[in-house]
Amino acid sequence: MPFRAILFDIGDTLWHSQNAPPPATFRRLAGERVEAELRKLGIEGADAGLIAQTAWGSLEQAMKRARATDLVEPDYADVCRDALLRHGLKLTREQAGALLDATYVSGVEGGKAVYPDAVTTLEALRARGFRLGIVTNRAFGGTRFRDDLRDAGLDIGWDAEAVSVEAGFLKPHPALFEAALCALDVAAGEALMVGNSLLEDIAGAQAVGMKAAWRRSPPDADGVTPDYTFDEVGELLALPALTRSAG
Repeated sequence: MPFRAILFDIGDTLWHSQNAPPPATFRRLAGERVEAELRKLGIEGADAGLIAQTAWGSLEQAMKRARATDLVEPDYADVCRDALLRHGLKLTREQAGALLDATYVSGVEGGKAVYPDAVTTLEALRARGFRLGIVTNRAFGGTRFRDDLRDAGLDIGWDAEAVSVEAGFLKPHPALFEAALCALDVAAGEALMVGNSLLEDIAGAQAVGMKAAWRRSPPDADGVTPDYTFDEVGELLALPALTRSAG
């Protein structure tokens, strides 16, 4: 069955942290932004750095638990609100979510750089008639994620965007892939998944009946065999299944 659509992971597939600031810079920026949020709330005397560390740590721990269990994306604002109670902060879900958002140094500011051949490859695939979609695990979606795509030059007018925090499930859960397939109105056999994680991208896509192309990276799973393997994004254009126009 010829492919009609190609789904892409984002991190370390189309962009990478080429120029990421040192951890101390991330901590400083997060602390400054949390301090500004606390001032908006009229909260004085709190240790903004500690608050930022607690908020971000709660997100990471919740995501780690979800990945090890049911793959249901946590409600990070609720998780953060509960974690901040230990510092005597009684916040609404919305207030905790704003504080958590302040801790996230993202996109170009966080050192993200698009791979040199990513945009030209996407444009060439679209010119061949393929529909293009995103399937990505992200704790921050909405305008934050779309702004990051735009700033990195990856705002290409995607035909579908399945973002875990919006869909409610983390890859490799089938629901995230199925959401993208539904939005594209294509069958699993008509779509190719492209990503760098054997566990999340390759095994996850194959489990719902998709073919998958692996951007060679340090393996994160055993016993997973990609349908295609490549090193540079531009190599996708030479895959026999993608050299002809979309089905």
